[in-house]
Amino acid sequence: MMPNINEVEFDYVIVGGGSAGCVLAERLSRDPNLSVCLIEAGRKDNDVRIKVPFGLINLMGNPAFDWKLKSTGQPAKKGKPVSVPRGKTLGGSGSINSMVYIRGRPDDYDKWAELGAAGWGWSDVLPYFKEMENNARLHGDELHGSDGPLHVQDLPSPHRLTEIWQQAGESLQIPRSTDFNGLDQEGLGVYQTTMKNGRRWSAADAFLRPAQTRSNLAVYTGWQVEKIHLEGHRASAVRLIKPDAGAAVSQDIGVRGELILSAGAIGTPAILMKSGIGRADDLHKIGMKPVLNLAGVGQNLQDHPAVAVFHGGVRSGYGLSWSQMPMLALSPLRYLAMRTGLLASNTVEAGGFAKTEQNLTAPDVQFHFIPARLGHQGKMIVWGRGYYCDVCLLKPKSRGQLTLADLSGKLNIDPNLLADPDDDDRLLKGLKLLRRIMAAPAFDNVRNPELAPGPGVQSDDALRDYIAQMMGTAYHPVGTCKMGAAEDDNTVVGADLKLRKTENIRVVDASVMPEIVAGNTNAPTMMIAAKAGDIIASDAKGNSNA
Repeated sequence: MMPNINEVEFDYVIVGGGSAGCVLAERLSRDPNLSVCLIEAGRKDNDVRIKVPFGLINLMGNPAFDWKLKSTGQPAKKGKPVSVPRGKTLGGSGSINSMVYIRGRPDDYDKWAELGAAGWGWSDVLPYFKEMENNARLHGDELHGSDGPLHVQDLPSPHRLTEIWQQAGESLQIPRSTDFNGLDQEGLGVYQTTMKNGRRWSAADAFLRPAQTRSNLAVYTGWQVEKIHLEGHRASAVRLIKPDAGAAVSQDIGVRGELILSAGAIGTPAILMKSGIGRADDLHKIGMKPVLNLAGVGQNLQDHPAVAVFHGGVRSGYGLSWSQMPMLALSPLRYLAMRTGLLASNTVEAGGFAKTEQNLTAPDVQFHFIPARLGHQGKMIVWGRGYYCDVCLLKPKSRGQLTLADLSGKLNIDPNLLADPDDDDRLLKGLKLLRRIMAAPAFDNVRNPELAPGPGVQSDDALRDYIAQMMGTAYHPVGTCKMGAAEDDNTVVGADLKLRKTENIRVVDASVMPEIVAGNTNAPTMMIAAKAGDIIASDAKGNSNA
């Protein structure tokens, strides 16, 4: 049991031990005169499945590590929901993801600045990406770092299908790329990953673990924040409960200085709304009295809609088959001895970025190529070998929302996928381009049959029906507490990440992104936290000198 509120109070209380929270805990605890508390609702991240890259096949969808959230029924999916996996452990979703290291494009951040997030343009954020990064291959130039705590490396032993994937792209005039974080994003290639010596290297490994030796940093796992206690416009404490025990086991933690919400694009707005902070009309609908009317909380939800092509058979790719049994049996020994082979695979080994129309100035779709057989009828692992690739829309125009369904805290998560007709058209074009790549002659000698959509699905109408049945997302929810200009009623935080109409609450996670980046969101989330650490430290210094 944690100490009583009368005995525990911290200068900084960080809610959420995911990618943002781990970075922020390290940054703020550098000052030995300040006390910092990090609260994570999930478990510790010491399970071997988190550390071994291929272990992720038993993490996502596992209730021990994943909150296993679902969206509301999506009209674009004929009323069916999509999965919204979220990490339930230290390191957050960065401890259960595929470890792909993508920053997004420079114009992503310049657009943030144009939307009112002053100081968040590309030239402002690049130094933080470089400072964090320790890139084993790409370093010593104006874009990459070599001395940071976040290890980034090439895959130790990519599958031979990743080379064929790149050859297939070249036959369609899609170039190879050796750096998806360069100034030109277009091309196909093998992804760099957040690994160190063939092991997952999450924000918990890179930032939190070294900081935990500091006496001024307390880390609590297994406690969920139920609500924020407000005194006027100031957070005075947070009420914690045990997720499995509910409100029967509760505890308060006092906030001496600032409360920082880093629970992610789903968790952060949920905590605010459960505390009476949000769109007043929505709160009234469920019988809750609003404490603070902030119309933008839970709005502006964005994700990357995605749809996949499945190939399966006996010729190539990882999978369960008699021919693969010797390799599967030796995989643990190979991994233990050399940190290579199947267990060193992050599964999403390759992919890239492409334009569905040549007149575009930048790629509009991203691919995630997995050289392994995945089931397309409800089961993830099935008998046979194969390969899989999905295509996701990088800059969707559709916007969704997150609201409370009732006073119990149940959520309505509505990404509103493909609500904009342009999103619908562009994802269809992306699926067609993906099928052309997979049908290229480079695959002929290793080709497994296309299982889904399948040879009989060719017309636009048939492909749209396939999208409606199979579409999901790339699991990149952002934007629900957007950062921007004060005159925008839906702005939730300013460029300093302070929650509007409050004195000592900030939001530091993917929810503050005004617009989703063109790529995976884990690295940008860590960057946000690193920059936030400097903003908070600078504000504290200014206040002390006032």
